[in-house]
Formats: sequence, C-alpha cells, structure tokens
Amino acid sequence: MYFRCSDCQIYAIITHFCRGHAVNEVFAVSAHRNLPSAHPILRLLHPHIQGIVAINSQARIILVNPKSNAFGLFLSAGDHLLDVFTNYYRQTFNYQKLIIPGDIKARGVEDMGGVEYLFSDDSLALWNAISKYVGEVVELTYPSDKDVADDTELQNWTTEMVEIGFDGFKDGAGFPKKLSDRASLSELVTVIIFNISVFHAGVNFQSLTTLGYIPNCPGVLIKPPPAQGEKITMERILDTLPPKQVAFVQAHLSNLLGSLSPVEKFYLPTAETNRGGLREEVNMVCEKQLACVDRLTAELRLLQEKISERNKDREMIYDVMSPENVPLTTQS
Repeated sequence: MYFRCSDCQIYAIITHFCRGHAVNEVFAVSAHRNLPSAHPILRLLHPHIQGIVAINSQARIILVNPKSNAFGLFLSAGDHLLDVFTNYYRQTFNYQKLIIPGDIKARGVEDMGGVEYLFSDDSLALWNAISKYVGEVVELTYPSDKDVADDTELQNWTTEMVEIGFDGFKDGAGFPKKLSDRASLSELVTVIIFNISVFHAGVNFQSLTTLGYIPNCPGVLIKPPPAQGEKITMERILDTLPPKQVAFVQAHLSNLLGSLSPVEKFYLPTAETNRGGLREEVNMVCEKQLACVDRLTAELRLLQEKISERNKDREMIYDVMSPENVPLTTQS
C-alpha cells in the first residue's frame, strides 16, 4: 500500500503532468516560434500541437500552482511539487526514453515470456505506424539529407528546444540540437507526435480505473509504515487510508482529468459518436502527402480491428490505445 502511494505520486506528477503535458509545450511553442505557417513540418505537427498551450496554462493555475494546487488536495507530494520537478524529473528525463522501441528494450519488457503487456504491445504498433507515416512525409519534403541540414528554420527550432526549452537539463535532456539527416528528423517528429497523442492517451484515460478505487492507489496515507513484525489489522489499514473527503477529491479529479474533452479529434473518425479523424485535421494540401495520411489511416484501421478482436472474450477490455480512442493532441 505504501509502495502504491509512492507510485501514485510518480504517476500523477511525473508520468502524466511532466511527460504527458509539460514536455509537449516545449515542442509546440518552439515550433510556432521558428517554423512559418507554410512549413511542411509545422503542417505535419499542427493537428498534434494545437491546444497544448491552453490546457497547460489551466494546469499551471489549477493543478501545479505552488501556492494552491489541486494535487495538494490528495497527493502527499502535492505541497512539494517544485522539489519533485527539479530533484527528480530534471535529473531523469531524457530523449532516449521517448523513443519507444528502445525504451521498451531498456526496461526489459521486450519479451515478457508469454505474459501480456498490452500497453507495450499497442505502443509499439502505434509507434511503427506513425514512424512510417512521418518518414514518408519527410522524404517527400526533403529529397536529401543535405536539405535537412540546410533548413535554417528547422535547425532554429531544435536549437531553441534544447537551449531554452530544456535549459537546466543535462545535455539538453539528450535532444538533438541540430538535425543532419532525414532519419534523425523523422525520429524526432515521431517522438513528438507519439508523446503528445498516444503516450498521453495511454496514461491519462485510465486515471479513474487506476485511482478511483482508493486502496488500490492512495494519493496519501495517514499513518507511517508499520514497524517490522507489527501485526496488520483491518483497523490499522482503514486508519491509514485517507479520510473520505480526501478520497472523494482523488476519485473526482481522476474522473475529471481522465475524461475526453468535447473538442477532441482522433486518429480515426467514428460516425456514431461524431468524432473527427486525422484526415479532416491535417493542413496538408499536396496529394502525395494526403496519400501518406490515407495509408496511415488504413494501417490504423487494421490495428483497430486487431484490438477489437483481442477484446472479444476479455472480462476487462483494454482499448484505451485503440486508434479510434486516441486523440490527436493533449487537451485533457
């Protein structure tokens, strides 16, 4: 229970807010400051970076305001947010952790020996589809690696991300300060799109499922850990769990934060719920680029069908990362 409480702090503050929100603002602000509206890479990023600054502005006022924040109402670390940001995230966050195939391998979950790890499976499938799509658009935009290296607007974008956005992080958090070829550009854009859309969806829209039952993941515990050999009774457990008022705030905020915004757009359109898809949101005008979007959509349809088939006989379905449920950007 104490481990789960500690894990709850890392999930809410580090995994969700820092990686799922704050980092994305660096990408968005720097892109708008350095890439003109007609730049093909900004057009590629546009469906994914819109809305980020607005939602993060609300978070800074409500969720992570050092003087009065909603996290402080139910998280034991809520009164020490700046310490968590500076002493943990700034020391551990790195670009390599955002490259999904390498991160899965580094964490030792590449082969689970027959044990299901659906977050990993779906993440990798979506990463591969997005990476292929981004690579196709990049190759249409830049005939050679030299064209990437010679694009001063593109270079200014990445330089600002490193020198200003990730100022204070070791080596600019490992982000490339300059892009010398199409492969490195494709990787960076894939990282950005995936983190903004897929990763955020995977960690955010399960909030109530994980945090709604307080004993499963308590945000705060009242009593200190038991002494070695101490007899644990139900009374001891109940006295340790947060009071009803705090438990209610945790469940309510988890439901609120884990709900879809009414303005969300998704990778795949869904007629019955009137959800728009990527094809309707892209700013691309070139037919060859639009063909790339159509190929991505077709691949994601196949993944959707695969996930739907996988869930048929499951008591608890896992479809949070099915393409029709993954928003294009971070707006909740």
